[in-house]
Amino acid sequence: MPKWKAVRVRQELLEEVEKEVEQGQYPSLSEFVSEAIRQRMQTLAKERISEYIKKSRFYTPKHIWVKLTQQGTVELGVSNFFESQLKGIVYVGDFKEGENVFKDEPFGTIETVAPYPFVIHDLYPPIDGKIVKVNKSVIDDPYILNGDPYQWIVEVQPKDPEFDKELDKLLSFEEYKKLITKLEERPRYKPLSDPELSTIIEEIKSSA
Repeated sequence: MPKWKAVRVRQELLEEVEKEVEQGQYPSLSEFVSEAIRQRMQTLAKERISEYIKKSRFYTPKHIWVKLTQQGTVELGVSNFFESQLKGIVYVGDFKEGENVFKDEPFGTIETVAPYPFVIHDLYPPIDGKIVKVNKSVIDDPYILNGDPYQWIVEVQPKDPEFDKELDKLLSFEEYKKLITKLEERPRYKPLSDPELSTIIEEIKSSA
């Protein structure tokens, strides 16, 4: 930016700040600056927390995120990509505490109003186990997933007590981002077959 433009921008900002102070929004210029800094720090904190949340999870090719808890159970939810591609989540259900789930077999559904009215999408767990908790707030108000997909949906007790050793077979956040990049390069009307998806996952894993 040319120096004269930078000076002009700073002058305009200063004038706006002075107006805020004169209108009684803030007692003084220092109060205004302090409030601006506080708000910026809050924004940065939210951004970093959001990034940490994404990186602290593992992902499946079916767009389920997986988080191991301190109790040895596993929280499952849907990824941001899932929510962004299927806008308008209106129903989350078919989950029951005490019910067994089986790896790569549908264990619940999400219903959306896009890309076509009221489409049901199956959810696939990456493990065998038993549902020990269901997030009632998500079941009662599925719309919150449209704005915050990193809400857990169910908590599962893995059948294999050493499941944590198998987590590296799932996708890390960086690996999952590579998968999303490849998916976004394809036309939406040409979904990947399971063999094609497996080939891409192998390529991503081998290049890590």
